[in-house]
Amino acid sequence: MALTTFTSGQVLTAAQMNAVQANDYNQTVSTKTASYTLVAADKGTRVVMNSASATTITVNTSLFSAGDTLVLQNISTGVCTVTAGTATVSSAGSLAIPQNGSGVLYFTSAGVSIYYPSAVTAAASGLTLISATTIGTTVASVAISNAFSGTYDNYRIIVSGGVASTGGAGYFYLGTGGLPASGYYRFSLSGVYSGTTVTGNNTSNGLAWGGTFAGTTTSLNADLEMYGPNLAKNTHFKAFASRSQTTETVIHTGGYLADTTQYTGFTFAPDAGTLTGGTVRVYGYQNS
Repeated sequence: MALTTFTSGQVLTAAQMNAVQANDYNQTVSTKTASYTLVAADKGTRVVMNSASATTITVNTSLFSAGDTLVLQNISTGVCTVTAGTATVSSAGSLAIPQNGSGVLYFTSAGVSIYYPSAVTAAASGLTLISATTIGTTVASVAISNAFSGTYDNYRIIVSGGVASTGGAGYFYLGTGGLPASGYYRFSLSGVYSGTTVTGNNTSNGLAWGGTFAGTTTSLNADLEMYGPNLAKNTHFKAFASRSQTTETVIHTGGYLADTTQYTGFTFAPDAGTLTGGTVRVYGYQNS
């Protein structure tokens, strides 16, 4: 319940005593569904935010006194942020309250408060797994849709765990509707494990980026980074792959696509033969 106020000479009733005790065990709760500014009556209560959209709880001065407290809680999916209005709000943690999080707002004076969070929004990982697709059996190509979006600018694609029916390299292109007509530029450097000679290879205005992954009858792997595939700009990339035979090659490749299409998916295929097994994982790099 809210704070009970008594006056000098007032007779304290049993109901008032019960109400005072109840405040320790059954706090007064007010639920908000939109951004809210605290008022003096919120002292000693629990303010609960219930909104699927991002909201704020604003703290102003001259409403509370030193030693006053209240609990702030969020029960919905929209992050609620404790926001300093005319008062000062400090915290050793985050002022953002995630779903099912809460915290105590404590006032050291009428205009200065400290927020003690019991739960905070977890820091976002720098690299987030978007999808993991298992490659089928004896497939001629692999198409991954819904890999790219406006959520991330840059991506990492890792292929591992499978095999190829024929040892060799493979090619990669953006989109899932079949080989494009042109626009792909790349340069590759490769070398064999048994020597030190470096060989160059290129594609100029071709149908796809070659030299982007490698497969043998015992392995399949690729590691590509894509820069801006869902942006209305030229897409750039770099790739690394290696074949697991002593006379085979290590390949480093980079290049770009000369169009400004905003792609959402990609396709890759071996130069010859088929692929079986393994996983294609797509990760997004956080923008901030």
